[in-house]
Amino acid sequence: MGDKYPQWMGKMRGLTKEELSQFLAKPYIARIATLKKDGSPYIVPAWFYYEEPYFYFVARAKSVWVEHIKNDPRVAVQISRDDPPYTRVLVEGLAEIVEGPIVGGRWVEIANKMALRYLGERGPEYLTPTLNRPRYLIRVTPRSLVSWEGVEWHPRYI
Repeated sequence: MGDKYPQWMGKMRGLTKEELSQFLAKPYIARIATLKKDGSPYIVPAWFYYEEPYFYFVARAKSVWVEHIKNDPRVAVQISRDDPPYTRVLVEGLAEIVEGPIVGGRWVEIANKMALRYLGERGPEYLTPTLNRPRYLIRVTPRSLVSWEGVEWHPRYI
């Protein structure tokens, strides 16, 4: 960053691979955008799990956005730190239903990791009583991934 920007403004660049992994390991909420049958966008907040290069989501059996993915697998995912220095990750990719809706399966392992990350030691108290409810495991394969940290404008806007 050098002396051009004060520290509070952030890195003023995209994240390195290591910084990206560290950022995506934190309990930030993702917003996943899907396309309705009429082509209009639909967005929902969701927990996610990142295992390079994939983003995983666990969806309830009756989640509307899963039906959108069945119709059109194109999605966008946005994850951000919503306070300074405003770190953000934008992903465009294809969603795939790996399994579901089922009770049990690989989604349980991923949901457990997410519950611990988002709720800490209370995570199992949330997840365990609902393990009998069917869910989908969805994997998003990024076609593009852009990250940025900082409050100054990206050079392309100047």
